[in-house]
Amino acid sequence: MKEKKGVIISAFGGTGKTTLAQKYKNVIDLESSPYKYHYENVDNADYEKLKGTKDRIRNSDYPKNYIDAINKAVKEYDIVLVRYNGDEKVDFYDLYNLDYMVCYPTKSAYKKYTKRFKDRGNSNEWIEKNQRYYEIAYERCKNFKGKKILLHDNETLEDALIKRNYTLVPKFQD
Repeated sequence: MKEKKGVIISAFGGTGKTTLAQKYKNVIDLESSPYKYHYENVDNADYEKLKGTKDRIRNSDYPKNYIDAINKAVKEYDIVLVRYNGDEKVDFYDLYNLDYMVCYPTKSAYKKYTKRFKDRGNSNEWIEKNQRYYEIAYERCKNFKGKKILLHDNETLEDALIKRNYTLVPKFQD
């Protein structure tokens, strides 16, 4: 019997990863924070607020522990959503030979993301960092040799997956 293999989508913040995973049981948003930092006593709801804070303790097992979690998740879920790591010095998805696609917004669509970031509780410092590296990340995505999902205007990752006929299984049905 062939082992189940989900698709890995490395998506920019603000594209709708968390919302998508909350709505569909065959989708997981594999937030990187609990793998990158020691968050033993932190509630999942606080991850967005903690992004960009300086006093976090880095986990020395990262990124290997995150890659291990991704490899486990692709056996259990159809769609595994991971952070776009364009701010890392080395693209560790490539380093660990993961087969993934990138999802990123057009330049005009990205202008609306600041409100999304504020609405979900990201710090101003994190928002500013994201805005500074967007141009570089955009170029990296544009030149990416694998599959890409480019989001336009108010399009979310969910909209793009539905348009591309991905199967999304609702968690709660009427």
